Amino acid sequence: MFVDITADWCISCQVNKVAVLQRAPVRALLENQQVVAMQGDWTRPDPEIAAYLQSFGRYAIPFDAVYGPGSPDGMALSELLTTSAVLDALGAASQGALAVRR
Repeated sequence: MFVDITADWCISCQVNKVAVLQRAPVRALLENQQVVAMQGDWTRPDPEIAAYLQSFGRYAIPFDAVYGPGSPDGMALSELLTTSAVLDALGAASQGALAVRR
């Protein structure tokens, strides 16, 4: 599972989206039926999203995390994403169950 917490006003979130999340091969992997891609919208304050961020010791966005057999409690990614970081995290979380192509 890939979780993306974003907001319309967040410039770094928009950069992550355009530069990494919407580009191959990340987009293809996030559209794979083996991956559940979820997005939280923090454009307006939301106490549930704030609590989720705090559970990782984070208090701001962008925030992305991956979950899977290799990371059942979630693995938080850097605020500024790279293609290799997302692919590596998804591969590690899936324990090799995903075909991660570069």
